[in-house]
Amino acid sequence: MADQYCQSCGLAQAWCCCELITNEHTRLEFALLLHENEPARPTTTSKIIQKVLPRTTSYIWQRKEPPQQLIERISAPETNAWLLFPADREDLIPRSQAFRPTKEGQKPLIIVPDGTWKEVRKIIRKSPWLDHLPLLAFDPSTPSRYDLRRNPDADHLCTAETVAELLKLNGEEQQASSLNEALDLFIERYKASKLN
Repeated sequence: MADQYCQSCGLAQAWCCCELITNEHTRLEFALLLHENEPARPTTTSKIIQKVLPRTTSYIWQRKEPPQQLIERISAPETNAWLLFPADREDLIPRSQAFRPTKEGQKPLIIVPDGTWKEVRKIIRKSPWLDHLPLLAFDPSTPSRYDLRRNPDADHLCTAETVAELLKLNGEEQQASSLNEALDLFIERYKASKLN
């Protein structure tokens, strides 16, 4: 059954969109921190992000076993790490900062928690190794168009939309556009596959 789905985009093989997706290089690096339930969801956008932005890495979050490789990456002196998370909890507002360019010689690394909103909040709350990172806060320029999960909310962007917004803020319009186009294609083909 698993071989009926594309390993790159996650869609059913008959609806695979990989050949239509453009790979992009960005000045920012992204590390997806996936809740352990997220990779099994057919609606996850993490695979689309990694398809468009091939330097993106992913790590599985487990409360009792933090991803050591990511922790080491965050701790490296040449890394300027940020935690991308909507600062809608009052206790997190003091950590919230506007995005600013990285200092010369530092690599910008954006940690992107991925899962349901409840799971993402749990990742933040139960990961003390993320506590020292500044929260990257911004107001989305457009409402969400992602409607593949129950109770879609126009005020909360999906992970791919959030990454695209950040690319725009960083002046990488072409890369953001490629990611948004790939997401639209993924949504369209996912819905079409469910009709058949």
